[in-house]
Amino acid sequence: MNKTLRYSLIAVLAFISTFSFADAYKTLTFPDGNSNEVSAYTETWTATVDNFTWTIKNFNNNKNGWAYIKCGRKNVESVAYIETAKMDKAIGSIVMTIDAMTVSKVNSITLTVASDEAFTNVVENVTAKELGKGDMVFNVTKTGADLYYRFTFDCQAGTSNGLITISKVAYYEAGNEPEIVDISNTPETAYTIAKAHELITAGEGLATNVYVKGYITEITELSTQYGNATYYISDDKTTDNQLYVFRGYYLDGEKFTAEDQLNVGDEVVVYGQLSVYNGSHQITTGSSIYSINGKTSGINAVSVDQTTDEAIFNLAGQRLEKPAKGVNIINGKKVVVK
Repeated sequence: MNKTLRYSLIAVLAFISTFSFADAYKTLTFPDGNSNEVSAYTETWTATVDNFTWTIKNFNNNKNGWAYIKCGRKNVESVAYIETAKMDKAIGSIVMTIDAMTVSKVNSITLTVASDEAFTNVVENVTAKELGKGDMVFNVTKTGADLYYRFTFDCQAGTSNGLITISKVAYYEAGNEPEIVDISNTPETAYTIAKAHELITAGEGLATNVYVKGYITEITELSTQYGNATYYISDDKTTDNQLYVFRGYYLDGEKFTAEDQLNVGDEVVVYGQLSVYNGSHQITTGSSIYSINGKTSGINAVSVDQTTDEAIFNLAGQRLEKPAKGVNIINGKKVVVK
């Protein structure tokens, strides 16, 4: 029987909202069971929880001082792993909680299912289609007992250590998979402020980035030093039923460079993650403006050369020279490249 968990699905992987891990067959958390006090990003160590052991490679646990682990190195390309011992039950889905990620420096996250401890006899590979913070779900299609599960984290050289932060990995038995609730949308179907409040109250799929449309009613801060802005938006230009946008960025995720780039009365479509903080509904830090008064970077790019130039961006709002594997925004529309 399916357990009710709410999340937004993209192909075989998704980012999901809040739920209880009580129904997971095995759950890896930190610093529970860490066998080594690690303070580097180049060591192999183990964690044992409820008599089950994981092997962890090239992750730092800050001498067991963190409730999470980090991988990815400064100025050095790196690959990190989380591997299980043999699972005696058939696993149908795995949920990984990613607390932070420098998306631009992560090449891929892949789940490998194998029938041997050395991972030479591969049963299935599942590669993440979308990268970012949140609870990420990998669905296993070729299920079976007595298999091994390895996550591989392929990172570019970072400007600092700790490109990916992980606090929990939960393994669910086949037949006990979560129930799907999808709240993802497009710029054309951007949510109203009223709908955004409704979704936040329901708590469904809140780790998924969505588009929200409204008018700016108040700007509490616009920092050219840090390049972000904090402001309120509403459906009708009044201060009733506003939504707080906390430290968001400009078009394409670029930093603000001038205070007049944003004004009260502007109509904006904001792309970000809905959340609640201290009882207040908001679009949390790290959002970007998709359009302002109808202006988007995609429109600007096409106007330069409509026949040869396509505006291509990743989900972090970064301009790409060509489509990349995964989810791309091409001329304002989501396109999945396999």
